Amino acid sequence: MRWQTTLVVPLLAAAGFAATASAPAPSGASADPVPAQTAAVREVGILPAEPAAPQAMRSPSAATEDPADPLSQAPPAMPGDGFAILGDGPLAIPELVFYAYRAAEMQLAINSPECGLPWHLLAAIGRLESNHADNGHTDVLGTLTTPRTTPDGRVGPMQLPAGAWERFPSDGNVDGVTDPQNVFDATLAAGAWACADGASARDEAGEARVAAMFDSSPEYLANVRTWSAAYKKGAEVAPAVPAVPPTTVPTPAAVPIPTADAAAPAEQNTTEEPASGDIDPELPMMTIPELPDIPCLVPTLCGQ
Repeated sequence: MRWQTTLVVPLLAAAGFAATASAPAPSGASADPVPAQTAAVREVGILPAEPAAPQAMRSPSAATEDPADPLSQAPPAMPGDGFAILGDGPLAIPELVFYAYRAAEMQLAINSPECGLPWHLLAAIGRLESNHADNGHTDVLGTLTTPRTTPDGRVGPMQLPAGAWERFPSDGNVDGVTDPQNVFDATLAAGAWACADGASARDEAGEARVAAMFDSSPEYLANVRTWSAAYKKGAEVAPAVPAVPPTTVPTPAAVPIPTADAAAPAEQNTTEEPASGDIDPELPMMTIPELPDIPCLVPTLCGQ
């Protein structure tokens, strides 16, 4: 797991401090007694926060009656200019949550290379399960400020079943804590669950299998596929990470090589040779090119 230390931490440092930390917990939280699973989750959060009100398990039929439910929403049919993954628009993903999806994809490519689980499939599931961690309402480490727990024990931004988290607890942001309410940890755990036992997500059958682990309804699968394809296309049309600008590296000055005709006979050479360690001022000097400026990959960190 050495890769996590070298890759996920820079991603977290770049994205976490650029992201806006979360909004306060809603004031209308239920006063009912806290379920046992919710009380357990309260102990592992990074920021102190009251547990979210218990959420009823949604169904596709109920979603069509509630326009606010992610299952009733659809992405644009054909992403084009203006549909960036980072920023505003119908395909927008909060920056820190986007990095969680990408970090999970890269880690899974090392842990389970045969699986081939893409980030945009995780993003589609994350949108339908929690609207991308409550639209990015997390602390700078990626932990939900209002923990998500359902009466049947599903937890966190990926709404993982308790058994899945117990089998695949993960530390996706390498902070030394495994927390199902953390978007980095939960996304990596969801991927490990989907890729367990050599399973593949490279084809349509694998994609359907992964979606069914969260919801077995045909409507859910159709929506996951639609959002996954939209995120993939949106990233191709409008890349989420700013491209590195091209740079021109200066060419070093060429040093002329003397020819035999230009060389003077040894007996006629009366020029005094420079002492050892001295530099002959008449010899051309090799120019060492200057290093190009390091481009700014996260404008918010560079004051732009």
